[in-house]
Amino acid sequence: MITRSLLRSLRNDLPMDFTIQQLGSKAPYATTVEGRCRFQCPHCGETQAVVNPRNNLAHCFHCAKNINNIDLLLALGYEFRDAVSLLQRWLLRYNAQRDGPKLFARKTETIAQRKKETEPVLLGTVLRQEFGNRGASAS
Repeated sequence: MITRSLLRSLRNDLPMDFTIQQLGSKAPYATTVEGRCRFQCPHCGETQAVVNPRNNLAHCFHCAKNINNIDLLLALGYEFRDAVSLLQRWLLRYNAQRDGPKLFARKTETIAQRKKETEPVLLGTVLRQEFGNRGASAS
């Protein structure tokens, strides 16, 4: 099922340059200029689409179109459901690479969800949540 939060996560939490990298031979020409991803716009063909790292949205300065991850795949000929499915797999791959190996699988989180978890938590509480009482001695 495609939810609003999934679509938001695919647009905002999956870096556009990672998406372009994952496209491989299907990817538009892309380069990094002054730390920003710049690529060939799938709409006009000019290499003037630049990704804003603050909102992960590309803007083509030639044809004035905005492009997100979903728009990019649709412009390259993917069907909507196929694009969402593929981007979802890439988001999981991106999160796994970013977070490194984990002992336990973790649900994919959005940046907004992580920002909500700013209150300090006691280490014992975290360990009990992650490992349960497996290490507790029987009294």
